[in-house]
Amino acid sequence: MHKLNAIWSLCWALFVIASALAYPRPNSNVVFIMVDDMGWNDVSFHGSDQILTPNIDTLAYQGVILQQYYSEAICTPARTALLTGKYPMRLGMHGSPLFNSEDRGIPLTERLLPSYLKELGYSTHLVGKWHVGMSREEFLPTSRGYESHYGMRGGFIDYYTYTNIEMWPSGRQMLGLDLFDNGIPQNHEERYIVDALTDRAVKIIHQHNTSRPLFLHITHNAPHAGNAGGALQPPLFKTVQSKHIANSNRRLYAEIVTHVDQSIGRIVVALAEKGILDDTIIVFASDNGSPTVGRLQNWGSNLPFRGTKWSPWEGGVRVPAFLWHSSLSPRVWNGLMHITDWLPTLVAAAGGKVTKSIDGVNQWDAILQDGESKRKEVLIALEDSNANMYAAYRAGDYKVIVGNVTGLNNNVYGTELLINKFAPPPYFSTLKSCEVAQMFEYTGRYLDFDVVQNMRQAATVKQIDEIKDATLCIPSLTRGCLFNLRKDPSESHDLWQEANKIAMLLTSRLRGLWAMQLRRGPTNLRNESDPAKFGYTWTPYVKNKDITKVPVQKISNLNLSIDISGNRTSTKDTTKASAVNCDGITGIRNFLCLLQSVF
Repeated sequence: MHKLNAIWSLCWALFVIASALAYPRPNSNVVFIMVDDMGWNDVSFHGSDQILTPNIDTLAYQGVILQQYYSEAICTPARTALLTGKYPMRLGMHGSPLFNSEDRGIPLTERLLPSYLKELGYSTHLVGKWHVGMSREEFLPTSRGYESHYGMRGGFIDYYTYTNIEMWPSGRQMLGLDLFDNGIPQNHEERYIVDALTDRAVKIIHQHNTSRPLFLHITHNAPHAGNAGGALQPPLFKTVQSKHIANSNRRLYAEIVTHVDQSIGRIVVALAEKGILDDTIIVFASDNGSPTVGRLQNWGSNLPFRGTKWSPWEGGVRVPAFLWHSSLSPRVWNGLMHITDWLPTLVAAAGGKVTKSIDGVNQWDAILQDGESKRKEVLIALEDSNANMYAAYRAGDYKVIVGNVTGLNNNVYGTELLINKFAPPPYFSTLKSCEVAQMFEYTGRYLDFDVVQNMRQAATVKQIDEIKDATLCIPSLTRGCLFNLRKDPSESHDLWQEANKIAMLLTSRLRGLWAMQLRRGPTNLRNESDPAKFGYTWTPYVKNKDITKVPVQKISNLNLSIDISGNRTSTKDTTKASAVNCDGITGIRNFLCLLQSVF
């Protein structure tokens, strides 16, 4: 009897240990990798063999691919949303990205993600792009929760000279160095920028004191275009690969993406060499879609989605993303997720809790347990400028776009970029030979061909609705566009008239959100920012401590000539959808169920 009890005790102990190891422990290390302007179709785990990203894909196939992940359409709003957990429109940080010469930044009243993690004992480091305020010392990363910053403070730089050339609307041009090691300008740097950032990330990992958990935030400027004279800047002194790609610009773009993929391989190997990989959460995401055409074009691809960076269409805001940890079961998660969710999700993973009111929701348990998303709606975009006033919103399967999108990239772009002259390299063998796969095999983790095939198929977007409008819907001042994204991810079949009640409900919700925005006011470009005054280096130029607040202006009404007001009066807080149990209900009934507590 005693022997039987001992056996049961041993089994129970092993069960408890196994259960504990099944999930990341609190205070796991976090490495968050954000790439810049990479489109949905620029990673091969989404089904395309044209540009192979084996290191990225190997991590994705052994982690959780986020199939319904939304970011913002432009750089500054995306980074604001990530760091604050709030929709950028609440902070006056929505719309056009920051000029280097603009006196604006994330308000100092906001607490940022690294500050939360630092309070939980983390060592916090930023390597790469910042782009949420650089006019004042108080706006810089090391004043906002990061212990160190190596990288650029503005929106983009030349990959070799690290210079940002900024053109004002008036035609005035400014230029200066924008690469810093904390406060020290890197005048003597000579490495390709992707390599310089990767080398610093690897150094931080190797020198990390493991008595504290690590938060390493790596924000590549690649594959964002460089200055106008060198938009595509692949590594020098090496043979251009990807000979199967017919379009020469797309081929050069592939070289940059391949180098970023190799960078990620180096970072994962460094974590393994340090002995901390198994207890590290790795997040990968793009900040927005690719600018396939237009200003700062980089020849990336958002297909099969419509639109590009700067637009509210899926191609501008739905981006590649996944989360990896050694304990996770490989899968594709179809839960709705927004970039604001990372702050509460990662704080929860670190053993903390966000108590202040934010827009982000904690998705940690839902992702770990392959459960339902905690998010039922998302404000996709809101722009309120002199040139454009538009907004996009999704609830359940449905997305509405209203307002004026004139001048944006509203069509489908880049089909011609996907032409191959001959067959690309074999996919699975390329995966197995990459740095991450080789390192995983050394630790007993093997890529399974069937798992890879099944996950890749599940991560490939499928168009179910076969109806395609003769002319793609573009919203006007009297009507918007409505789509069922589950059936029609390409946004090619407008349902505005067919499902008008849904359109009205979503538009009503949008008007409520519109009224909550903090308008930016006029762009505050400053002559005293000129880098020529600081040795041709972009330097904080506002020295007083009296931080000016973002100007608050009267909120404009979204000009839609549709009577949706009714006679309803309510004091309900409409900033978030209430949790309702709509499991098992699909289509219009699912949508109405989800929205019953909102409207």
